[in-house]
Amino acid sequence: MGNFIHVVLSCLPLSIESIFWDGDSLLLSSGGWYFRTESAWRVSREGEMQFACWDEDAGDLINGLAGLSVVGVDWVIGGQPIDPSMKLSDGRKLDVFCSTSIDPWVMSLPDGSIYVGNS
Repeated sequence: MGNFIHVVLSCLPLSIESIFWDGDSLLLSSGGWYFRTESAWRVSREGEMQFACWDEDAGDLINGLAGLSVVGVDWVIGGQPIDPSMKLSDGRKLDVFCSTSIDPWVMSLPDGSIYVGNS
């Protein structure tokens, strides 16, 4: 995971054209990339949580990210390459919290790189 951040940064921005959330799996994608997770996630702005996966209207709210772009990426806790945090073009962040190694997050990038988290 050492070069994950560097490789993703070289591919930015990544437009979010499609979002799928069924209460278990979250999938963000566009023509050349995707991010999939079955872990808990939240969307925040300036340190204040706006909504999260367990909210009743999470499906409607997460669909509101369609049309934005991922413009930055880091770890939720700096220096701990476990939980990815994606900065969005409207200033919000999507943080993912890996819960098990059985269902890791997966990110496929336009350059052909594929990263599997928490594995």
